[in-house]
Amino acid sequence: MRLPQYPDRDSHMAAKKSVPTRTVLIIDVGTSSVKAALFDENGRTLRSADAPVTTASPQPGWVEQDPALWWKATVEAVQALAVDAVPIAITLTGSMQNVILLGREGVSLRPALLYSDARVSEKEMAALKKHLPKDFENRIGNRAEPALCLFRLDWLLNHEGGTMAKVERVLFGAKDAMIHRMTGRAVVDPTCATTTGLLNLAARHWDATILAAIGMSPAILPDILDADALAGPLLPEPAAALGLVPGIPVYVGAGDGGATAWGTASEQHDRPHAYLGTTGWIAATMPYSVAKPPRDAYTLAAPVGTDVIVISPFLAAGLAIDWFAGIAGRPVAELYAAAETHDASPPGALFLPYLIGERAPFSDRAVRGAFLGLDREQASDTLAYAVLEGLAHAIRDNLDALPIPPKTIALAGGVAGCLTVAHLIADVTGARVTVPSASRIVTAYGAFRIIAPIIGLAPKGTAKSAATKAKASRKSGAAGSDETVVAPRPERAKRAARRFAAYRQAAAQARALAEALDPAL
Repeated sequence: MRLPQYPDRDSHMAAKKSVPTRTVLIIDVGTSSVKAALFDENGRTLRSADAPVTTASPQPGWVEQDPALWWKATVEAVQALAVDAVPIAITLTGSMQNVILLGREGVSLRPALLYSDARVSEKEMAALKKHLPKDFENRIGNRAEPALCLFRLDWLLNHEGGTMAKVERVLFGAKDAMIHRMTGRAVVDPTCATTTGLLNLAARHWDATILAAIGMSPAILPDILDADALAGPLLPEPAAALGLVPGIPVYVGAGDGGATAWGTASEQHDRPHAYLGTTGWIAATMPYSVAKPPRDAYTLAAPVGTDVIVISPFLAAGLAIDWFAGIAGRPVAELYAAAETHDASPPGALFLPYLIGERAPFSDRAVRGAFLGLDREQASDTLAYAVLEGLAHAIRDNLDALPIPPKTIALAGGVAGCLTVAHLIADVTGARVTVPSASRIVTAYGAFRIIAPIIGLAPKGTAKSAATKAKASRKSGAAGSDETVVAPRPERAKRAARRFAAYRQAAAQARALAEALDPAL
């Protein structure tokens, strides 16, 4: 467990003083840790803490976590905040597309199957698809793929029928399991519900025809509520465990995809956001009529309102950086600094980040990554720069799959802390790039922004002033926090276009060579 963190000097000073009367507690139930953050009424982070969560893989391709460990980590993280004034509200965010089975009295019947669980075979998926309605993809607004909760539920019905017979409730969001523990209510937000394969996206309700195909009763599914809806009051027993008073309003919150959109102010239709964590995605909010699902990218219901969020995910972002850091034997932060020194005179090496295949803008789990343009002058510094440029190319490649011409791209996630990445993204996309100072906690901030109007708080809007050309500048951003704004560099436009064209050509060749390079053949 990590002790309380103070993201910046102002937050640290605020935390040293008495906590303001009106605060909001945000809990982010992620796959590697549970983060708890205390926000003031203006959306500033006063304190934050996190506690780790472990993942089990009992068989190849299986990925599970015990919901009891989520609760344990939640308790540890919230207690570490040492909250000394009663928050006016609690809301949550967290991972989506999980399968969580609850029995009597809300007890978990088995470990949760995470979104990354790959136990469903192509044969099993094909067998179920024969029973689904012909317009299945139109109903759910997405392509049929094994990650949909529907297929893992069918697997459980076929392989663990005894367990499924005891199920009283099925939940799909990690944060929803915590809400059930805190309030006794089974809920899900629209964004997370979209990832199940059970939601009729246009109508925004559970699809009876799809449920009938797998023999599942709608009675065991959670209530679909907007992210700013009240789930219920905090019950006495969980309140005592958390070190809080009972009765605090607990709101539904949003799955991480929806919360990140609001945390980057990319609910605005001309402002997509790019997230660079271990994996990455680029996403844009738009009307349903513009998205015209299903499409090759994911289309999720927005956490509130009637819009949808189109997300194009790629598999290796921070993962690629971490991999190269391991190969080079150098810390990631050191590689970031080294890469920055080469930005004035960029190297020729080109990197394809397909270390574990790719998910979008094309789906190909066999393709693998590569360095091209190597010579004996290349060293770890220049190759680190190539890796960062490869991530910028992946963002541009996925951005082109979205039906929106962006003016600004908001950048979030751990890799967003490297300013070189922001410059490279701006150059290759031709859009301004904004990086909130608290990019690592942007998901929690999004959860705050979603409920702020409902509880009488009104954080300030996003910065609108432009950056000076070819320079990064500090501007007043959301909730009064600073953000870095990076503009495209005109003198880099031709180089960026030429190298992106080379990236796409190299990607096509890598896909063509995938079978020949397969070590299993």
